Amino acid sequence: MSTSLQVAIVGGGIGGLALAQGLTKAGVSVQLYERDESPLNRKQGYRIHISPVGEEALAAVLPAEVLRRVVETSSHAGDLLGGFDGQLNPTFEQTFPGAGPDTVSAVDRYAFRRALMTGLDGVLEFGREFESYRETADGRVELRFTDGTSATADVLVGADGIGSRVRAQLLPDFPIVDIGVRCVYGKIPLTDAIRSVVPAAFLRGFNFVTDGAGPGLAFAPVLFRTAPAEYGDYLMAVLTGTNEVLGVPDEELFALSPEGLWDLVVRRTRDWHPTIQRLVAAADVGASFPITLRTSTRIEPWQTGRVTLLGDAIHPMTPAAGAGANTALWDAARLTQALVAGDLATYESEMIENGRAVVEESLRNAERMFGVQVAA
Repeated sequence: MSTSLQVAIVGGGIGGLALAQGLTKAGVSVQLYERDESPLNRKQGYRIHISPVGEEALAAVLPAEVLRRVVETSSHAGDLLGGFDGQLNPTFEQTFPGAGPDTVSAVDRYAFRRALMTGLDGVLEFGREFESYRETADGRVELRFTDGTSATADVLVGADGIGSRVRAQLLPDFPIVDIGVRCVYGKIPLTDAIRSVVPAAFLRGFNFVTDGAGPGLAFAPVLFRTAPAEYGDYLMAVLTGTNEVLGVPDEELFALSPEGLWDLVVRRTRDWHPTIQRLVAAADVGASFPITLRTSTRIEPWQTGRVTLLGDAIHPMTPAAGAGANTALWDAARLTQALVAGDLATYESEMIENGRAVVEESLRNAERMFGVQVAA
């Protein structure tokens, strides 16, 4: 393959955007199709951990001006992974010193995606919901969208997440498992009043609070270098547990309003330290939403053709290793190289091997953390 190649990407998440940037930088013709009408449409989480793997991938695929924008809009680097019981007694601590001034170790998802969109005018199309594809007689791929329109390309990349329609057609028997854990995401704005009471550790990195028997509540800061216009610094707060631990079945949990969801968080932490209760009470209750934790359990090779996958579309994983976004970025960097070199088979082989290892690590971490057992 060469730079005359035409690539279509379905899915404007982190992996799809990074791939579009890498291909554009390499001079490859690319079009990125995103089903949402704008970046504001869907709540997909808040704070994302960026590891050295992710940083290396970003440096490889992003033009200098886009990388500068990512750095400028990222969170100041943290140096702590910690644990506490419900009364704020420390249970473990691990530090990561030595971050440089331009280290990107945490980002706000919205600000990060907006930064990754820099320079993609004419490449990124919103409001294009993918429906299906077919390979044509002349060796190309036709994409069909739900509005009745279509497009063609030499290669189709499914970067459309855990519910990937591209994967559903390419690998219809691909197994995805619900691990039985639910999360309620929320945001606590870091006002002056909250900054005066928040534990110092909560501003240094990711901290997990649990009484050992009930749910866990994770706190992680986003302390912007340059904040978006819409909001400022905040703590991400995530209540996590099985339905039994949370005390709410799925049919009730996923029917709750944002206010009802956050009331669940308030109720489940009402016996915890007063500082935790004050933080929870200060949340932006309208920003809360629930998710189900799912994972792949095995990733089998397929016959290389003109359709391939990256990120959660092929190796969805739990967040318990903090590796989902970083693995998608790793995929994007490797796939950029492969498309320029005309070697999709090597990309798929390396991606499957790397993805298996990360999925396994995240699943084992989740099993230990939440006391669940997932059959392979």
